[in-house]
Amino acid sequence: MNLKSGSKFIGIAVSAVTLLVFVIVYGPYTLIRTFSNLPNNFILYFLLAISLQVLSFVFWALRIKMLSRTNGYKIPLYKTFIAVITSLFAASITPGYVGGEPVRIKKLIDYGEPAGTATAIALGERGFDSIFFIGVFAFAILSGLEVLSGSLRLLAMIGVVILVIFIGFLLVSMGAGSLMKRFTGWVGRVAKRFDRKGKKYEESLPKVFEQIETYASSTKKIFFHHPGALVLGVAVTSLLWLSTFMIPAVLMIGFGVMPDLLDIIFIQIILVLISLIPVTPGSAGIMEILMIATFSPFLPDGRIVAFVILWRFITFYFNLIIGSLSIHYLVTK
Repeated sequence: MNLKSGSKFIGIAVSAVTLLVFVIVYGPYTLIRTFSNLPNNFILYFLLAISLQVLSFVFWALRIKMLSRTNGYKIPLYKTFIAVITSLFAASITPGYVGGEPVRIKKLIDYGEPAGTATAIALGERGFDSIFFIGVFAFAILSGLEVLSGSLRLLAMIGVVILVIFIGFLLVSMGAGSLMKRFTGWVGRVAKRFDRKGKKYEESLPKVFEQIETYASSTKKIFFHHPGALVLGVAVTSLLWLSTFMIPAVLMIGFGVMPDLLDIIFIQIILVLISLIPVTPGSAGIMEILMIATFSPFLPDGRIVAFVILWRFITFYFNLIIGSLSIHYLVTK
């Protein structure tokens, strides 16, 4: 099967096989009974939850468009939306979702941005995510919300430390251009040794240094040169994540349970941080167990299994399907 014919079905196949495994493990008769007893209007809540997932993609694309514009590149929203959905498949099948960044960088380069600027935007997105999470964590810890007690409170504090470290790395990387200039001579001598073996590394050094300098200057523009863009970036990031975090709440309402929105949001933030640990592709298996463990108090009966399957379909398998179809479209275009 070549890429053109296979890319269309690979995400759907992964989704179908994984869902089938969950149905077998959790008991098909129990799930069938649970689904058959859902309210008649549940389909409306399910479609609303999917719409929220798509809306998060729109906010994601809007953020990329804004960060590109901050660096002087006007990219239409539909193109940044394509960059987002194209990266979904790679992100979903790689640990820590790290596969999505290279795809988005490649698409931004195709749209005319330098590699350094595209890289700055991809890492800058993670920076905005970190700012949002730190703000929410700080509010939760200082306000003493009961949901963040015991082990969850400890995880929240560890998460804040990790996010602060990442932002520190991001700030330090802004000086990468100046740092590389200091080591230009040493790097050049090393490159010459490889050039003697026919590698021709020295010839590419100026281009590498140029892209590093472009990355550093682009990152500075994103976080320091345009305060208005920084505020808008945080605002759009907040809308992006809130759209995603409302998906379980909408599904729970469809199940006939009225959730505590603050509890739902803070629990999901912790789960998102755990999902970034590179253990399994898309944190498959880990997220299902954690969702069942943390949401069981809200859905104490057999509905929790059906709820997790639907939630995982929307937030993971749906991404696989959309991402693979997007790749197929770009390959066959």
